[in-house]
Amino acid sequence: MAIVHHHLIYQAKVGNDKLGADSEKALEQFLYDLLKEVDMECLIPSQLKFSHQKAWTGMVGIITSHIAFHFWTIEKYVQLDIYSCKPFDKQKAVKFLNNFWKARDVRALFIDRDTGKKFKIEEL
Repeated sequence: MAIVHHHLIYQAKVGNDKLGADSEKALEQFLYDLLKEVDMECLIPSQLKFSHQKAWTGMVGIITSHIAFHFWTIEKYVQLDIYSCKPFDKQKAVKFLNNFWKARDVRALFIDRDTGKKFKIEEL
């Protein structure tokens, strides 16, 4: 497997009204379902914390790097990053994210950060 440096940056307004302060199990399952969707293998089990700002932070280490998100429950807003040294289907990832979050006002950016070259940036 050739090593790449692929970074998907995702942000959206969240329309999934079932997600809130009591959503730890759903968000943990979301991370593991996302791993399957992008064909990644878990290295460090998911970590989730709910902050005093009424926001979830979650992350999971993957063999090829990490997935991390922040979800503000009051503002109904999510930001997420997938960084991987293994190629993944960015369109499939965005579709999965849109479905889970019931997203609107989505912004997604894909950056190919290949070593020694200029970044290739693509808006999705």
